[in-house]
Amino acid sequence: MRLSAEILQELTALGEERTFKENEFLWREGDAGDHAALILDGVVEILNEPGDGQAPILIRTLPPGALIGELACLEGLDRSASVRARTACRIARIPAEAFRQIVKRRADLLENLFWEQIERVRSLTKQVSRTHRKAITDSLTSLYNFGFFRERLFLEVQRARETGDPISIIIFDIDHFKAFNDRHGHPEGNNVLMRVAEILKGSSRRGDIVARYGGEEFVLLLYGAAPADAWNLAESIRNRVENEKFTGGETQPMGKLTVSGGVATFPDDAIDEESLVTTADQRLYEAKHAGRNRVIGGYY
Repeated sequence: MRLSAEILQELTALGEERTFKENEFLWREGDAGDHAALILDGVVEILNEPGDGQAPILIRTLPPGALIGELACLEGLDRSASVRARTACRIARIPAEAFRQIVKRRADLLENLFWEQIERVRSLTKQVSRTHRKAITDSLTSLYNFGFFRERLFLEVQRARETGDPISIIIFDIDHFKAFNDRHGHPEGNNVLMRVAEILKGSSRRGDIVARYGGEEFVLLLYGAAPADAWNLAESIRNRVENEKFTGGETQPMGKLTVSGGVATFPDDAIDEESLVTTADQRLYEAKHAGRNRVIGGYY
């Protein structure tokens, strides 16, 4: 929050000066919101303390000139976060009643407080979005992770039961991937995983869930896809991978890098999400056993 020199001077005059050592807490989450604090010197950090022995989570840092604890003063509530001195700092401690009175007198201060809260909400929304995205994304391939796939599969099966729509899944496995890793090393193997992920993402329909199932396995969740539709997509992906010029692909047992796939559809092949995954996995195994570089399921 950028406060005018006049407001800063008035707030400073209202406050009692206090000093804090590095890492000393100005207050803790849950403490009474009986004062606001104007930072005169030093830097403070706003923290969330989860408890249960977990380390505090840094929300943001604030420099000299920042006003903190103002909402608790205005609302008469307990502190919603902890504040700790990142460096040795000096503050002006403004009693809650005195702070409420100056806010009533100074419309410009009230406007500053309003825009500060808007900015904090925006910042928090971005932070939550980034955290959520990180939690559901595979760090190597940037596809969804296994946990998110299972959550969505459960929800989509429930929806399909109500609407009567089909749901298909495709499980892919990179053929002879261990042999590739052993020959070329894990960094080159990771390049293959990332490129296959790009092919899967680029080939899928809008709204499909494309996830890394684990290791060298991938899965696609296709809402509304009938068996033949799912097989056609799976075969298209298999063909794209087969024709991709992977570095080192010529050293594979088949002379190129390939994938095998298993397709299953609800409710044709399964009665619930667990049996749907099991059926697709069994068909993937059949594709492997039949010679690899093929797709089994979807009536084909």
